[in-house]
Amino acid sequence: MSVLVFDFETASHCNLKVAGAWAYAEHITTEVLCLAYGPAGGPFTVWRPGQSTNYLMALVRHPDTVWVAHNAAFEKAIWRSIMVPQFGFPDIPDERWGDTMATCAMKALPQGLDQLGAFVGPLIGLTFDKDKEGRKLTLALSKVDKKGRLVVRTPFMMARISQYCAADTAMEGQVLKRLGHLPTAEREIWMLDQKINQRGLLLDLPFIQQAKLVADRAMIPLAKEFRSLTGCSWTERDQLMAWLGKQGVHLGDLKKDTVDDILGFDPEDEEEFAEPEPTEAETMALPDHVRRALVIRRQANASSLKKLGRMEACVCMDGRVRGTLAYHGTLPGRWAGRLFQPQNFPRGTLMLDGKAPDPDLVVAAIMTGDADYVSATIGPPLETVVSALRHAIVAAEGCVLGAGDYAGIQARVVLALSGQHDKSALMASGADVYCDMAQEIYGRPIDKVKDPEERHTGKNAVLGLGFQMGWLKFQLKYARKKDEAFCRMVVEAYRRRWAPMVPKLWYALEEAAVRTVWTRNPHEAYGVRYAMNDVWLTARLPSGRLLWYPFPEKVRKAMPWDKLDIRPGFTFQAMKMGQWRTIWAFGGQLTENIVMGIERDIMTGGMLRLEAAGYPLVLQVHDDAMAEIPVAKWNKDEYVQIMCDVEPWVHELKIPIAVEPWSGGRYRK
Repeated sequence: MSVLVFDFETASHCNLKVAGAWAYAEHITTEVLCLAYGPAGGPFTVWRPGQSTNYLMALVRHPDTVWVAHNAAFEKAIWRSIMVPQFGFPDIPDERWGDTMATCAMKALPQGLDQLGAFVGPLIGLTFDKDKEGRKLTLALSKVDKKGRLVVRTPFMMARISQYCAADTAMEGQVLKRLGHLPTAEREIWMLDQKINQRGLLLDLPFIQQAKLVADRAMIPLAKEFRSLTGCSWTERDQLMAWLGKQGVHLGDLKKDTVDDILGFDPEDEEEFAEPEPTEAETMALPDHVRRALVIRRQANASSLKKLGRMEACVCMDGRVRGTLAYHGTLPGRWAGRLFQPQNFPRGTLMLDGKAPDPDLVVAAIMTGDADYVSATIGPPLETVVSALRHAIVAAEGCVLGAGDYAGIQARVVLALSGQHDKSALMASGADVYCDMAQEIYGRPIDKVKDPEERHTGKNAVLGLGFQMGWLKFQLKYARKKDEAFCRMVVEAYRRRWAPMVPKLWYALEEAAVRTVWTRNPHEAYGVRYAMNDVWLTARLPSGRLLWYPFPEKVRKAMPWDKLDIRPGFTFQAMKMGQWRTIWAFGGQLTENIVMGIERDIMTGGMLRLEAAGYPLVLQVHDDAMAEIPVAKWNKDEYVQIMCDVEPWVHELKIPIAVEPWSGGRYRK
């Protein structure tokens, strides 16, 4: 087998970040400037359009040549959209591709070459810096000046871009030599990721256009109301800040987190158009007319509404969007979203007659393009559009979207892993565990229908307290109107009475991990084996897969309850919000990583089985796997059974598995 690393440099009037690799590659203005390739250690050859293709063609045709890129999806899109149809090259099948960025993701390292070199390069023996001048020159070929003229290409410029391309390829070669390829089992999952991303999602473009029209029309009265309140537009920041000051409200900025905080919104709340429930103190601190103005501005700037434009921008010529999933987007290995990010659609907030409205009814109303009609038949137009965003994903003609969701999987895993089998068995029986938890909190029987508020508190406790959340965070996230005593009582009810085995899991995993870092010898707890592996602390999951914690360092830390109680601990490094940061490890966090890692392994096992059984997957969202399949071939019971046929290690952990299926012509989960 011959392994070659390679890299394209391209130019286009299409915005790659907005459109994504596949729509970018097929854009009429996109062109290949050069291609650099060679073995990981060099030397590297640079090919440019117009040069002979004989040698490159021979390499491509050789069945034993493997082509490795950094973010291979981009190179694959360029290859299939330009190199094959324009230059006559044969396609390179998926099994002959590799991706160094995927290995970086698996090992929890920065994924961009520039970030990799800047943040961790010297620590792992990588000796490169991104050629900023070469990058700037390359990007310049995709821009026009104020008069709409393109940059004149000179022989020197093209030679310099070729040099930049070769340097990038050399960096990729260093990464490949240092980090290696994905393990066999993980490569299988990456291959599935590539297949799903290449199939793409079909979008209902007429629906998207009408939804934009409804939203635009609904903004008109809001803009008028905002101006009547403030005397300015919500886009006029300085004027708005001055007006707020005159009302006695002094904010340091108008960032989303700042505004959410003063309005009483949970910063993690996805329901952008649900009215907040401010505490008494927040109500007193903010006059009603100021609150209304800030709520209007928040809705006008809602990130969820921007998804409509993003959907249009990244759709390919066949009406499908490709590349919406990011392989190994989190440390435990779960996928993240890209482009319009289907993984974080806001939860629907609309209710008609006490239940969520039928998607077809909502879509029909939006298709009128009439905001007043939407308001009269469904609900507030902007809230309706946001609640219906997911319905823009549709099945192809003659097909259906079918999916299954691993119900309550995180709670099931943490309970089973900790040995709290009475509660995991309760979940398996179909009993309402949220009422059961609420009964522990309130000391009386809780009825799902008669006691919705109490049950909701029980639900928040079951789903929120499994990873060592304290009373203060519980209050901020779930119980802003409750006092400290109540929130402390809820936390104690979970830890001491409802699931007393779970805290033991937190402490045992933390102790095993800390001892491993401090002694550099392996330690195990609850079937999870921690070990030092090069510059990583690794955690071997029951499936055999490793989680990777880069650059663990021994530290001593004071306990939150007693600053004089100093104990051994450790830190590790991770990418957070685009920055390489030091993370202080603790038991609840380590437990969350392990539980999400197990959850991911259960999910990927089900996805691989579904794909092998002939269910073409097109999307994975958290615990939900969705296929697009001809109506005649959809079999709900078979789909559920395939997902439930989990690996032996899942049974050994006594994790109860339940799958909730759904199907329809539009995405609705």
